[in-house]
Amino acid sequence: MSKSVGQVFTSLLAKILFGVLIVAFGAWGVADMLRRSPEHQAVIKVGDVEIDGRQVKRAFVTELRRLREQFGPQLTAADAQKFGVFDQVVSQLASRALLDAAAKDMNVGVSDQAVQDLITSNAAFQGPDGKFSPERFRRVLESNNYRETDFVSGTRNDMIRQRILESVRAPVVAPTILVDTLIRYEGERRVADTFLVEAKAMPQPADPGDEALQAYQKDHAAAYTAPETRKLTVLPLRPEDVKVEISEDELKARFEQHAADYAQPEQRKLRQILLKDEATAAKVAGALNEGRKPEAVAKDLNGALTDLGWVVRDGLLSALGDPAFAAKKGAILPPLKTPLGWHVVIVEDVRPAHAATFEEARPKLVEAVRSEEVLGALYRLSTTVEDTLAAGATLEEAAKTNKLSIHVLDGVDAEGGNLSADATKGVPALAEAVKTGFGQEAGSVSALTEYEGTPGGYFLVRTDSVTPAALKPFADVRADVLAAWRAEEQQKAAVEKAKDLAKSFADAKDDDAFAKANAVKIETTGELYRSQGGNMPKPLLAELFTLEPGKATSAPATGGAMVARLKSIEPVDPKVFAAGLEQGKRQLRGALGDSLLGPFTTQLADTFKMKQYRSVDSLVQEIR
Repeated sequence: MSKSVGQVFTSLLAKILFGVLIVAFGAWGVADMLRRSPEHQAVIKVGDVEIDGRQVKRAFVTELRRLREQFGPQLTAADAQKFGVFDQVVSQLASRALLDAAAKDMNVGVSDQAVQDLITSNAAFQGPDGKFSPERFRRVLESNNYRETDFVSGTRNDMIRQRILESVRAPVVAPTILVDTLIRYEGERRVADTFLVEAKAMPQPADPGDEALQAYQKDHAAAYTAPETRKLTVLPLRPEDVKVEISEDELKARFEQHAADYAQPEQRKLRQILLKDEATAAKVAGALNEGRKPEAVAKDLNGALTDLGWVVRDGLLSALGDPAFAAKKGAILPPLKTPLGWHVVIVEDVRPAHAATFEEARPKLVEAVRSEEVLGALYRLSTTVEDTLAAGATLEEAAKTNKLSIHVLDGVDAEGGNLSADATKGVPALAEAVKTGFGQEAGSVSALTEYEGTPGGYFLVRTDSVTPAALKPFADVRADVLAAWRAEEQQKAAVEKAKDLAKSFADAKDDDAFAKANAVKIETTGELYRSQGGNMPKPLLAELFTLEPGKATSAPATGGAMVARLKSIEPVDPKVFAAGLEQGKRQLRGALGDSLLGPFTTQLADTFKMKQYRSVDSLVQEIR
């Protein structure tokens, strides 16, 4: 078993620096800025740049989807929040915004050639020959729902951010003596003989009786407790609960005020063939000018034919957009170079820019006016409902008077669970409504609460009754308690037996005879490192690095207890690591440089007046 210098530093330096970074980010990301201001739609604001709730939720959902691919679909948004994922997403978005603001302020940029070099050197876009493959690049982007322009723009922005960060990290120097000491410490290897004392192999204890099991249930109450549930009555005010009428005069008035918003920019319908080199691209352009079909030309010359459809000027890289929008309908452009390769662009059709007529803009006008009218109608309805309640009406009476629906959530837990699909049908912002109901005493009616959406709405919640969390009836869980008690007793027995066997294992002269006499299977580990011990329990691994060869110890392990006897110590050979010394310096220098990023980010947050308006809790509640 071997271990690289990179692994050595990743294991130890992560422990040293992780806490430093968390404290630094916490200084600006949470402590001073979690001031909830409902009137703001923005979550984070850096200078003139705003990151709204939709962007944050989109980033969180993307990260949640990635985590579910690793840990399974049972991982909920609430679980991810507990693990700090949401805070991490918010911090990442805030960091990007701060770096973008710094780059703009310092006029930092990267060249097209640098972007091209980075993309073409990415192994994900290389063919079997190890060279950049435009076809593979296109397939990878399509499978991940990326447009070429978006990917290139995102790559450029990431490179600019990295350049800013490197200006902070680069000046750090890693002392040779520190690198050498870390390598010697982390690079020491040990080999051990081990075996597992299985808990299930221990004699099963007899049933201890109800009194002992009831005591066990109380001692482990969390595992045998039914959660608190409540009966909630929800009165929602939804967009579908109001009717609005839109007049022609309203539509025309809005059109006159916002005619420029509905103007159609010039569009071009384009197709392109993407090639690896200029010579092949020239052949493609020549063949197309001779009248050959693009499909046949692309196939014969191994090009990637793409229908770009109708596009506007801003939707293309400047290297393509400028000549494409300067050409006439039917033009075949000469080969154009971008970071993606060589393009031969066909201008199939042209739509000149023109101001939209009222009828052309009508669908969007109706949508915009209707949304505003619905919001106004909902607000007026909410005022009427509040007045009805203030006059002494119940939720049910207010609902009947205003022709609204009432929804009863009986037996709901704090996570919104324990309900049927029928019970929750028609209840908007369920998680937020349940949280509101659990945040007040029995008999209380909440204030009218607005929930977000398109266009959103309001709700009121009455907490009708509270069923406190309580131990489940012993009779219902006796079998489960007995099984858990027996498993725990067998685990204890395995741990004690392992302690006894560790003493005799250290003195054993014949391992085969020892294994047969004690019904265990002895295995020799590979090379173990202080921070990399395979399946060995961490306490046992740590203890192993304090022993002398021939000595043995034990520790609890999954399924029982593990015994380990140190077989040999293999100290680091300086000659082996000599070639990696410079790499170790670079890695340590980078890690030390990272420790400066926290204060740097804090300074940027202050310089660009970064503010965070909404708490992460309020956003998580909106994600189901």
